[in-house]
Amino acid sequence: MALRPPSAQQIRNAFQVGFAGFLATGLYLTAGDEALRVDAFYLVYGVARSLLPTPEASLKAARARVVGTVFGGFVVAMLIKAVSNWPAVGIGYVLVKLLGRRLGMDEATLMNGVIMALMLVAVPGYQELGGLYVMYRTGWHLIGLMLGMAVERLFWFSPLLKRLQRSEMALIALLENLLKQAPAQRDLELIGAYDSHCSLRSIVLRSGQAAMLSTPESQQRQEWLEQAVRHGVARQRVKGPLVSIDADECLEALRQLKRNSGIA
Repeated sequence: MALRPPSAQQIRNAFQVGFAGFLATGLYLTAGDEALRVDAFYLVYGVARSLLPTPEASLKAARARVVGTVFGGFVVAMLIKAVSNWPAVGIGYVLVKLLGRRLGMDEATLMNGVIMALMLVAVPGYQELGGLYVMYRTGWHLIGLMLGMAVERLFWFSPLLKRLQRSEMALIALLENLLKQAPAQRDLELIGAYDSHCSLRSIVLRSGQAAMLSTPESQQRQEWLEQAVRHGVARQRVKGPLVSIDADECLEALRQLKRNSGIA
């Protein structure tokens, strides 16, 4: 299968990771031997974990990483004072899972907590440091996460509504392009593009900018966009006279979109 060329977003993300990694490496080396002794490589790892495809995903992953590390480390640091052997691995795992779920933590946070628990018990050097290791690991990792997210917001940062608008324009362009071609079973491509757009829209609806999508114009626009996608997908799947019917319905929905203002 032929490799696809990287998208503009992937290229931008690679530059962001590279630049933030360069800064993190400089800071890591400046810290000297003391940093190496307490595993300051988590600084660089934090950069890599903080630069995901979207700022929202980066923030969510960073929160899960820090909260999970502190929570898992705290639980096991207390545990190994009483049970400093391998049974602490199983006990720590169960405690992190049970307490974390009781506190309403998501699976990503719990996973980070479990990893921290296992490392504290399984690595003798980390076990000797105990709570001090948790503090060092969390601190360096937090610096890396903040550095990565700072670079993310300084270079090629796009506001949420602007990204939603670009997503809508890309979806409309895909529909128009498919209408100019014979059906070629590209329904999954269209469904995937619409799913990504809806995911981004749901993020906006949970943000402080939700009012921008609550106007009658915006809601009507979303209905027309959904109708265009529905008929666009159907056109890729059906055969015979239904192809032209779905094409006409999709084209009409796109015309209505152009007459309507706002963001879908």
